[in-house]
Amino acid sequence: MTKHILLPLALTLAMASLLPACGADPLEEKETALARKAATEGVLTTTQHYDFTQWLETPDGYSLPTIGKGDTPTATYWASASNQGYTFLAQGKSDFPVTPLLIDGRARGASIRTVKGAYFFGIGSNVVAGSLYTGAVDKRKLISSSLESSLFGQPYTSGVPEWLEFRYQYKSGATVIQGQNRRVELPATDKGSVSIVLYEITEDASYLNGLTLQSDPRIVAKGYTELEATPEGQWRELELRVAPVDAARYARIDFAARRYRLALVFASSYRGAEFIGALGSELRLQDVRIKDRVKSSN
Repeated sequence: MTKHILLPLALTLAMASLLPACGADPLEEKETALARKAATEGVLTTTQHYDFTQWLETPDGYSLPTIGKGDTPTATYWASASNQGYTFLAQGKSDFPVTPLLIDGRARGASIRTVKGAYFFGIGSNVVAGSLYTGAVDKRKLISSSLESSLFGQPYTSGVPEWLEFRYQYKSGATVIQGQNRRVELPATDKGSVSIVLYEITEDASYLNGLTLQSDPRIVAKGYTELEATPEGQWRELELRVAPVDAARYARIDFAARRYRLALVFASSYRGAEFIGALGSELRLQDVRIKDRVKSSN
């Protein structure tokens, strides 16, 4: 009698031990995970905000915006090759192309200016366009290959950027010149420029630079616009679309399997890479925001 009772009980306990703990249903868990993914996939979210109210002084005498955690005087999230190259000419902190925008004595944004430079024996330029960007500076190339000294981009994992939003004022300098005395056709007026570029990091881990920012084959998506003069004292808001460059590569974005960098580049003269600009051109910048579209790993 006892054996007849114990045998079914043992079988029941053995079968129960094979079921997931706490009564969890694998099918139900999978359906819940798919529903959660469907609810978040494609949602547009503001993931990054830069207000440029905190600045960090570098060992070379100029300041850069800081994002706080992770930034040090020698390694910052934001960079400026124009500031680094201007260290030999600047007489004070306010002389640099990129400086804090002071309102009532406090930093309330970034001022990016085109300033007077120097050109000797084929080196340098009489006009230096200010540029503020995410990335770093290769000091070794500042003189020999200045366009390659700007290393554009910081690692990016928060989502697929779709919109760049910012507030700005822009003033164009009086006369556009070519800073190396080359005979080229010059635009009638100067403009500012803004670029946002998402690109894949390849095995060599190389950066985009002033020669490849708009044309590198690793680019997945990008946006670009030129800024004309705004009425004095008036701020304007702009939304810049980040559009796919390569549809197939864009569809394969996978933050778990691949690595990416995002470059944000703000310049006071849109043809500064050609050493063309107007002294006195100034881009004032506030409240930069990135809106990402959530993408789960493939």
